[in-house]
Amino acid sequence: MNPGTQSRKEYIFRINRVVDYIDKNLDSDLNLELLSDIAGFSPYHFHRIFSALSGETLNGYIRRIRAEKAARFLVQYPEMSISEISDRCGYSSMPVFCRTFKAIFNQSAQDFRDLHESKL
Repeated sequence: MNPGTQSRKEYIFRINRVVDYIDKNLDSDLNLELLSDIAGFSPYHFHRIFSALSGETLNGYIRRIRAEKAARFLVQYPEMSISEISDRCGYSSMPVFCRTFKAIFNQSAQDFRDLHESKL
């Protein structure tokens, strides 16, 4: 096997380890230092590798995954308050959650929930 192929596989393995960690710990503080340590890269190198392999920045990825999880909760758990969903998805505050959700889905969390409830 060519050395370039081997190192690419190793990079993919390390990035996937970080992605798995992020998915299991979305409600935690996911900072660059912690995640680069999990990957075994320096923070600068990790950020470059992550962006190259995933096609998005680390913060962009975390932001999108948190919003997608919140969207699933909004639909699957109509009894759960939006504030509780915000907490469970790792948002630091309701305003941050509201801004992020609206930026990604082009509607408020309540409008998203209402739209999907009407389809059921």
